Amino acid sequence: MSIRVFLVDDDPLVRSSLRLYFETTDDIAVVAEAANGAECLSMLDNVDADIVLADIHMPTMDGITLLRRIKQCPSPPVFLAVTSFDSDDTMLKILQEGGAGYILKNQRPQSIIDAVREAIHGGTVVAPVAMHRLVGYIGDAPRKDPVAAAIESHSLSNGEINVLKLLLQGNSNSEIAAALEISESSVKKHVSSLIVTFNASTRLNLVTKILGGAGS
Repeated sequence: MSIRVFLVDDDPLVRSSLRLYFETTDDIAVVAEAANGAECLSMLDNVDADIVLADIHMPTMDGITLLRRIKQCPSPPVFLAVTSFDSDDTMLKILQEGGAGYILKNQRPQSIIDAVREAIHGGTVVAPVAMHRLVGYIGDAPRKDPVAAAIESHSLSNGEINVLKLLLQGNSNSEIAAALEISESSVKKHVSSLIVTFNASTRLNLVTKILGGAGS
């Protein structure tokens, strides 16, 4: 069954581009579109959507307000923010309000596709360029290399180490698989194993723990 996406953006060209990205997949389908948060809310009761992919800066009702309103629904769809502006304040608001993540419109199409898949399966997605900055809100930066510290304090396989290094750079599962020339299912197994090893709750929690020095 396809992942049903509701696109919300005041720019029709952006909606068109995202629609074209998802049309290249077999498992993601755009089921509705809206130009702002208010329009999305007015349609939501009559649309079966698994995930709302919404811009943040829109007229009438912005993405943050839309997220808050969606979270009040009995069975809310997953909310994934997609924006042109890389702002720490916006990123934190999205995560604090319960959004599944924050990605940028200029990310590679495959990265955006992977983000939707990750979010719908319970993951938390943050744009690669913002991932390292997010650690600044968690605690002081570690004095030693976080990967080296994680390797020293845990018995990790070579496969797990290779996946971890690329994961900390903000790569998606498909990008890691391509770089290491292994299957995506193998990457997922390594990520799941790392989450358990470091007692993390999600993929994002794993990354922030290690970059923040809690993985040592």
